[in-house]
Amino acid sequence: MTKVKVAIFDMDGTLYQDDAFLGRYVTYLLDGVMDEEEIAIAVSEAYDILDGSHTVKLGHFFDREQHIFYEHDQFLPTNCYSWEGKKHENPLEENASLLFIGDPWGVANLYAEKYGIPRESRAEAFEKVRYEMIEDPFKIRLHAPLFDSITALGIKKKIFMTNTPGDTGPAFVTYLNIGSVFDDYVFDAKKPLGMETIVKGLLKEGYEPDEILSIGDNPYNDLAPVRKLGGRTCLISPYTHFGMQEWDHTVKTVEELADFLHQSSVVKL
Repeated sequence: MTKVKVAIFDMDGTLYQDDAFLGRYVTYLLDGVMDEEEIAIAVSEAYDILDGSHTVKLGHFFDREQHIFYEHDQFLPTNCYSWEGKKHENPLEENASLLFIGDPWGVANLYAEKYGIPRESRAEAFEKVRYEMIEDPFKIRLHAPLFDSITALGIKKKIFMTNTPGDTGPAFVTYLNIGSVFDDYVFDAKKPLGMETIVKGLLKEGYEPDEILSIGDNPYNDLAPVRKLGGRTCLISPYTHFGMQEWDHTVKTVEELADFLHQSSVVKL
């Protein structure tokens, strides 16, 4: 089997795992929009979505205009439902603006869309919670064995790729102490389209599709564009996603990912 020569790593949910931020993020987004009791209900609901006990699931698409949810087949929207789980017959509009709920950040974005939070307020809430994650008392846990595993990978190129905009992306790299772990660092990557662009660039450089491996926690952003182009994929997620796809490899935790990368067969999959 062809050896993997390039590995692309997502950051959030991949190089570290933390969902404690979700409650704070939803709270900051909804502050001033509803009272404390209503916010507490929304936060509880957000975690229900995350753990799979709500009618809305990770892996659903959210229609920003009609506020309905779509199941999908290979990421092509199919059946649609209301927030309460009532099935709709609404045909998908040609220019519908859909949000894929692929990870905890996607759950928070769902609430921003549902309640029409202004762009400026979203940016303020995002920046606040991001910096909290690298400062006491909420700072995320570093998992050094994972970074050691990535460093030791005997491949030609390791790419760090995150959708995080602004200054918080580099700030996270500094906090995680991974400034020399990767060959290329891509911030504000605009995945999934940005992922497709990166992979197409690698193909133009002469890499074969199956020599490229993408590792991430958001199936739509991190994995689907790579698989579509013939690349390899590894999903890291402790959650259940609607429409679970067959990826080349699946792990639940950063510990499992570190072990996977340590295996001598990892570059062969």
